[in-house]
Amino acid sequence: MSHTIALSWTASTDAVQGYNVYEGTAAGNESSTPVNGTTLITGTTYTVTVAGPGVYSFVVKSVENGADSVNSNEVIATVPPFPPTGLTVGAIN
Repeated sequence: MSHTIALSWTASTDAVQGYNVYEGTAAGNESSTPVNGTTLITGTTYTVTVAGPGVYSFVVKSVENGADSVNSNEVIATVPPFPPTGLTVGAIN
């Protein structure tokens, strides 16, 4: 079962081509490859699908003239463990 994390940010005041979102599994260890791949995000929202429970960190970078800006403020999202599966109780006579 996967979970989604909705991210949003304030648009850059500069004219930018779009945005890249970078994900990590702890504060400060975001990947060098954007989760949106090679397609720039043109709006100010993005939904990330994660595989399961854990801590996820994100930064957003605006892209101008093909180059990333410095990191945005980092956001940490914690996905709690999945709830236990249903329990079947047999009737006692």
